[in-house]
Amino acid sequence: MPDTTNPSEQLSPSPLSIPNLGGVITTDDVSQKGSGSYKADYVNWCRVAHLLHENAPGWQFNCQPSPLGSHVWEAPNGTAYVVGYFTGPNGERTPDFPQSVMDNRNAPIAFAKVSARDFTDTHRRCLCTAAAATFGLAWQLWAREEVENPHRDSQPKANPAAAASVQELPDEERPLSEEDKATCKTIIGELPKAKQGEFLNSFRKAFGLSASAKVAPAIQAQKHMAWIQKNAPVA
Repeated sequence: MPDTTNPSEQLSPSPLSIPNLGGVITTDDVSQKGSGSYKADYVNWCRVAHLLHENAPGWQFNCQPSPLGSHVWEAPNGTAYVVGYFTGPNGERTPDFPQSVMDNRNAPIAFAKVSARDFTDTHRRCLCTAAAATFGLAWQLWAREEVENPHRDSQPKANPAAAASVQELPDEERPLSEEDKATCKTIIGELPKAKQGEFLNSFRKAFGLSASAKVAPAIQAQKHMAWIQKNAPVA
């Protein structure tokens, strides 16, 4: 029997019990830092925590202490890392998720030189990366995919009469609902990293996209969903 007083020995949740938050974030949740080639999109850790509270109630982020009782662990080469995990409302515990303690250049910091600020910064970063790995929350930013824009174009079409109605379109060209688009993006986000790039390149080739084109905005029609469901590799 597992020792329930030790978090690392609690039973892991089944995949179906973990909330799937792959389609939760929108461009309203995304901030930017830096400029030019150093510009990066991110979701503030406070917003990540808020989205978890709203969409995964009862799930809490934790840091696993090392055998020495410290929240900072020492790697074999003397650098530092923390170990995060989530606990669920029914006693679930997700697998350990390690996160390196890094400086502002993303270089690892030596265990003996870790400051309180280094630890708290890494704690927040681990919250965000573990949430992406566990729930799919904001996976698009880590995979460099486009994020759904919550705002709709309010400008009238130049010639509405010229546009074909949905009923006139072939089945494969009919537009996807927002829910179906989110499902497609979640399928892609849950692919193993080793297979994700190849899968995205195959999608681009199948639908005539350039090698650098973003895939998420191109997922619009039934044919795209059918292709994704048919060709997504089985884990």
